[in-house]
Amino acid sequence: MAEILPGPVCHSCGMLIMNKDEFGCEANLTVMNTFYCRYCYWKGQFTEPDITKEEMLEKLSTAMMNSQNVSKEEAREMAWGRMKLLKRWQGK
Repeated sequence: MAEILPGPVCHSCGMLIMNKDEFGCEANLTVMNTFYCRYCYWKGQFTEPDITKEEMLEKLSTAMMNSQNVSKEEAREMAWGRMKLLKRWQGK
């Protein structure tokens, strides 16, 4: 069964967005981008435009390993389970 995202989440890193200040914004700073968090998308562009799927997977795995006290393999599996649902990484 596919994981259902609790929403809204960032479609780059998978972070659960808890309040409107955590959404990214377009270049004019007045329009929220509801697909991405402010850490991944700011002023109309990705903050890490060249990050690869593998690099993001490593970044998320490390964060999950540290925050959820799981092995590297478990963290990687969990991170990929979430990443494959995110718009930025689909088809890549």
